[in-house]
Amino acid sequence: MKMSKRPIKIISTGYYLPKLIVTGLDVDKKLGLKPGASENMTGISERRYVTDETNAKMGAYALMSALEKSGIKYEDLDAIICASGTQEQSLPCTAALIQKEMQKPKVFVPCFDVNSTCLSFVTGLDLASSLISSGRFNKVAIVSTETASVGLNANQHEAYALFGDGAAAVIVEKPLETESCGVIHAHMQTFSEGSDYCKIEGGGTRFHPKHFEPSSEKYLFSMEGRKVFKLVLETVKPFYDEMLKDAGVTPDQIQLTIPHQASGSGMELVRRKLEIDKSKYMDILSKHGNMIAASIPLALHYAIEQGRVKRGDKVLLMGTSAGMSIGSVIFEY
Repeated sequence: MKMSKRPIKIISTGYYLPKLIVTGLDVDKKLGLKPGASENMTGISERRYVTDETNAKMGAYALMSALEKSGIKYEDLDAIICASGTQEQSLPCTAALIQKEMQKPKVFVPCFDVNSTCLSFVTGLDLASSLISSGRFNKVAIVSTETASVGLNANQHEAYALFGDGAAAVIVEKPLETESCGVIHAHMQTFSEGSDYCKIEGGGTRFHPKHFEPSSEKYLFSMEGRKVFKLVLETVKPFYDEMLKDAGVTPDQIQLTIPHQASGSGMELVRRKLEIDKSKYMDILSKHGNMIAASIPLALHYAIEQGRVKRGDKVLLMGTSAGMSIGSVIFEY
């Protein structure tokens, strides 16, 4: 469905990566694989795992970094949206815990979470642009902070080798009337036949933590990779074509596509399917792994820092998530 452009400006980005670097060889040793096997399987040479860091601490560090670069104060924010697939705890929302870590007890910035797993940042940006364009907020921080390492299942080698931890933050605001930046189009579709392909069954009301058994794998991440790839390849091209048509944008008008950093083979299959040139496709997977929702904003941060995105450029953020959903945002930077 065609939508009106929503004025929104990205004014700053920041990130935090845990101190512990876990190499492909470390993963090989853990899983009992031949040296180099996990990197060959996933395209990932290293990733970060938390030690003493928490989701809230990493999110706060990323937000502090973005605020420092922007020149604005924490007090200037109208809201903090934590857009993440992992929660630090069931209650309260992680955004509130991030606010606590900011150590500003007399500043009552509204905080809430958005969770569409790997697409959480894309969903958060879509929501923030709506709130800003409606006049509800002026400056919003979107923080994606993920601890994937604690839920990995060593019995599922490919999934175990994919993920990394870390956080990224993006601050957006209402632009001046003379500035053309904004969200051009947002699109999302959910194909619930794939809802069992990526899951953590335990931890909610169905398999409550009070019934936890150490031997149960219900509380660990489970993925049926082949079924995910099959469903993505069946649905991504029609999704992409419909999105561009509704947006009124042609592929050559998009300066950079930033995909979810899911896996090396998955990203390459999608790139070829959509016929996107490698020079216009942002890939940070090999040094970070799949950081769930933090992958896209971290890749966006690097793209801006490296000059691959300049003011006036059209950028496509696009990915898949458990559910199974495909989502995207096209914006003018």
